[in-house]
Amino acid sequence: MSGLIPLTVTYRDGEEESMGLISKVTYTHEGNDVLVTYVDGLAKGTTMRVSITGPNTAVTGMGKLTRIK
Repeated sequence: MSGLIPLTVTYRDGEEESMGLISKVTYTHEGNDVLVTYVDGLAKGTTMRVSITGPNTAVTGMGKLTRIK
């Protein structure tokens, strides 16, 4: 992720990993957006909107995500 806080974020089935922390999440699709809802940890109950902007890019309120293969 580039932007406010540059870091690596990994999304896997049912979890998100960033800064060495793995959080359990659920994903809900709304058009070109993915709603990521945290089900445990510090962000429990919080939902973040990820807007898909291209085949390898997305935008969140914290910055731009670029797929790294």
